[in-house]
Amino acid sequence: MNNSSDEPGLLEALSRWRSSLFSGVHTRLELASIEVGEAGGRLVVTLIASFAAVLLLASAMLALSAWVALTLWPTVGNSVLGWIALVYVAAGAGLLMWLRGRLHREPPLLAETFNELRHDAALMRGDVPADGSGKAPRH
Repeated sequence: MNNSSDEPGLLEALSRWRSSLFSGVHTRLELASIEVGEAGGRLVVTLIASFAAVLLLASAMLALSAWVALTLWPTVGNSVLGWIALVYVAAGAGLLMWLRGRLHREPPLLAETFNELRHDAALMRGDVPADGSGKAPRH
């Protein structure tokens, strides 16, 4: 064999491999960028809606509390304020539990990107066939 004829083939293969690698990394970075952008958009909408809801509900709660306290003051006296506070504590605790559950159900940031990178690594190791069937090759 002549080494000089093998070198262009090897260099060409390395060049194609490098190009393929950079193309894959570029695609994954684009996916990460899209995921971060979507997460940012959801965060902004959530924060604005949450602030508006808190402001409106706080105003309504203040007006309702004053009305209930003034209405029931002659019959139950000071205990009406304790009952109002108890209702607020129960509602706030329920809201916090709902929010905690919602946050635990959300997928982590960049989850799709990491899944694709894991799949790419498995392809490079030969653990997953390139046809996408997901079945490991038999040796």
